[in-house]
Amino acid sequence: MGINLSAIKVFLHETQRLAFHGRLLTLGRQDVFVTQPEMLNAFAEFKRKPAREVSPQLSRKESFSEHGFISDDYLFSALGFSECKALDASTYEDADYVFDLNKPNPPDDLLNQWDVVFDGGTVEHVFNIPNAFANIFSLLRVGGRIIHIAPSSNHIDHGFYMFSPTLFWDYYNANSFDVNICQVFRYTRNLYAGAWEVCDYVPGGLIRVSMGGLDDALYGVIFIATKRPDSTCDVVPQQGKYLSGLWKQRTGSEITRSVEDLIEPNFSGQGLGLRVKYRL
Repeated sequence: MGINLSAIKVFLHETQRLAFHGRLLTLGRQDVFVTQPEMLNAFAEFKRKPAREVSPQLSRKESFSEHGFISDDYLFSALGFSECKALDASTYEDADYVFDLNKPNPPDDLLNQWDVVFDGGTVEHVFNIPNAFANIFSLLRVGGRIIHIAPSSNHIDHGFYMFSPTLFWDYYNANSFDVNICQVFRYTRNLYAGAWEVCDYVPGGLIRVSMGGLDDALYGVIFIATKRPDSTCDVVPQQGKYLSGLWKQRTGSEITRSVEDLIEPNFSGQGLGLRVKYRL
């Protein structure tokens, strides 16, 4: 797994809504493709200082540390977490806990323990998505947040799946989570350089590009939701566009007009066509 500068800015953007604290569990060990000066510059951009005064730590991997890339522990401590642990299906990358998300029933000592679970590019590699989501639910404490940064279009054979934002929107809404952020981002093939172009996801807002309407850039989904006391994990969602009163009550021309309210001629010159909210 990997965290670039834009992914760090996803966390920093979220701190403007609600600061991080407590225990973080990452799904997979996270490589960080960022130096300490780059991290500090990003914090300054958001008018923040590292939440914890921790001595800079370089990556565990020699090939990363020789470039000055920081460790995941150092990054997440700076973001405010008091503890950072990794869960993976094997010990290959020195995970703190070994558990296959395809399987049910994580170890009891991990249940309801985590203030944030971070999926920075893991669930697309898990075949049993319902089990993966149920496990995330059971790992989070009430009030805890799940953060997904997941691949969407143009990631062929990267994993088992490429996700539409409606998957996360519909699943977490059906299971009574508070949805905090749902966004689509566009980026170039140079994964670790260049800003992500981000726009808010509006259900029904991607109709125009849903059948071959995107360009040759890569797209992903940023999704953050909070577990409530009444949240569940076993409600099977129907795709929202088939249930929405908006879709049932409006004519096709009215739906098109409501979507066109969001459309601009270009998304950085081509492609998605939704208003860019900001660049990370």
